[in-house]
Amino acid sequence: MLNKVWGKPEEEVGYLAELEDSLKEFFAKHKEVRQTTRKLHEDLRIHVLEQITEIEGLRQNAENSQKAIQLLETRLKEESAKHSSFDELSAKVKVLEAENESLKNFIQESSKKETEARKKLSKKHANDLAELNDKLEKSQGRVISIISKNRVLEEEAEAIDKLIFPSLGFEWTKDSNLTRTEAYDEARISIDALFEACRGIAMALSLKKAKTTVIDTMTKLMGLVPDFIKGRSLQHAESPP
Repeated sequence: MLNKVWGKPEEEVGYLAELEDSLKEFFAKHKEVRQTTRKLHEDLRIHVLEQITEIEGLRQNAENSQKAIQLLETRLKEESAKHSSFDELSAKVKVLEAENESLKNFIQESSKKETEARKKLSKKHANDLAELNDKLEKSQGRVISIISKNRVLEEEAEAIDKLIFPSLGFEWTKDSNLTRTEAYDEARISIDALFEACRGIAMALSLKKAKTTVIDTMTKLMGLVPDFIKGRSLQHAESPP
């Protein structure tokens, strides 16, 4: 009868358990997103450090090339002082010019690679940040949605509590020592005990053949109990000591 009016307690417990599982699953996914984000930042940091190392190597090569050019120029001056032959000097100059041109090309190519690497790294970083922001916005949206749903469910549960517990003679709030599930279990146990006592009294009074149900008959009989107690009290008061 109570189940038809207020619903089965186990359905409410199952619904709350399902909500708790959903929250656990959400926070597990949220934790996974945070770990993935942290891993992404770490990979990005490592990639940046590798690019910096490569760029530093290119710069070092450029400096070494410049030193080599200076060394070649020094050697050219020394050779010019040692050899007076114009043809030999001219040939060496051409060789040095060729080497110098090769070094210039190498430096330009290195600079171009450095610029391209910086652009790719910047683009990748921007894409990663955009993807991360999108994931964070979606996660925050899911959190807000779950919190709103949970708030509505909590309000509905409190409204149900106000309907059920007072009618059973129970006082329960969120600040009580018992949880909502434990309070419903206590109420169920008390009601089961009351029904069992009613069945025992009904069997003792041979109410099985009553036209109404055992519960209805017990309700009528229990309504007579206060008057019976009052009458017994008056008789006891009027009797001589």
